[in-house]
Amino acid sequence: MKLSELRKVELGIFPTPLYKLGRLSAQLKSNVFIKRDDLDGLGFGGNKLRKLEYLVNNAKELGYTTLLTFGGEQTNHGRQTAACACRYGLKSIIIVDMDSETPPERLSGNLLLDAILGCDIIFLDVSGLKKCATGESARTANTTIAAMHKAAAKRVVEAYKAKGERVYVIPPGASTPLGCMGYFFAIKEIMEQLDAMHERIDYVVCALGSAGTFAGLWLGSKYFSAPFQIIGIAVSPYSKEHNLNAARLINETSNKFELGIIAEPDELHINGEYWGCGYDTPDPQTYNTIYQLARTEGLFVDPIYTGKSFTGMLDLITKEKIPIESNVLFIHTGGTPALFSEHHNKIFTEELWNHKKHMVISPRNIQKEVER
Repeated sequence: MKLSELRKVELGIFPTPLYKLGRLSAQLKSNVFIKRDDLDGLGFGGNKLRKLEYLVNNAKELGYTTLLTFGGEQTNHGRQTAACACRYGLKSIIIVDMDSETPPERLSGNLLLDAILGCDIIFLDVSGLKKCATGESARTANTTIAAMHKAAAKRVVEAYKAKGERVYVIPPGASTPLGCMGYFFAIKEIMEQLDAMHERIDYVVCALGSAGTFAGLWLGSKYFSAPFQIIGIAVSPYSKEHNLNAARLINETSNKFELGIIAEPDELHINGEYWGCGYDTPDPQTYNTIYQLARTEGLFVDPIYTGKSFTGMLDLITKEKIPIESNVLFIHTGGTPALFSEHHNKIFTEELWNHKKHMVISPRNIQKEVER
């Protein structure tokens, strides 16, 4: 398939803003810029909209009526998929990985938004498999979860087919060769914005989960001869499998669209030091980054993806692993609804609220002051 044959639906508001974080940069050894893909529109925005523009178009062209995808309890991808389905009159289903045998008693964060969007939520018990496994145990866990996803999806597709629906299955993170093209073309958008601003960028940093965003950026940077390096920050327990999977996705995408570009796993810059205590697990260093960025720039990142990757970028700058006086662009991939998820909200409340003394002024006391 050639690039000229690609088609997509319109889901996001592009180009998204790109600007310098002036106050934060003044505190650092390099300059930090941000690309606000959290502001790209539909369903509270986020990076998956660029991918879903191509996948939803494919589903519509093939006559599907329902979108099915997968994710963790606070999946941003699931929420954006559900929003896109609503936009084009499709049904949506999310198979949600739960580290528990029972669903949550209350909906919060992305799960609440999924329900408001009318998405059918199916919980899959993956207890103990996802959070902190590393090395060979991580590979075994991922293989097991992938098999569980496949089996669950088969049952769901058959059940909905019996009701007359045609179900289009989207892998976690919309990380397919077609989905990768969203961030492949984002490189062109970034370069045009930088030219208009008369700015240069040396490094582009993004969170790395299912690798579709990173793969698209890396492939686009090579194709469009971008003068910057792509760095991925892993948000779940890291192993060399991350590099292998990302390279495989890059090469599949390159082959599909006849780009003639080949990635070797060892040449990909993926950092695995900042995933903290595990995927979607409260992490003090990430919370400190959330507070720092909010109080410096009035900007929010989430505790699962952007908070961890921003933490990684700051540490690379501080330790001069990114050379002094570099210009670094951070891709804000969204995810702020996770700030309102129940288990993170509990941590924020304990840290920021419960131990403070609060003043309460009653109407009676105000009236006494006025009468004086």
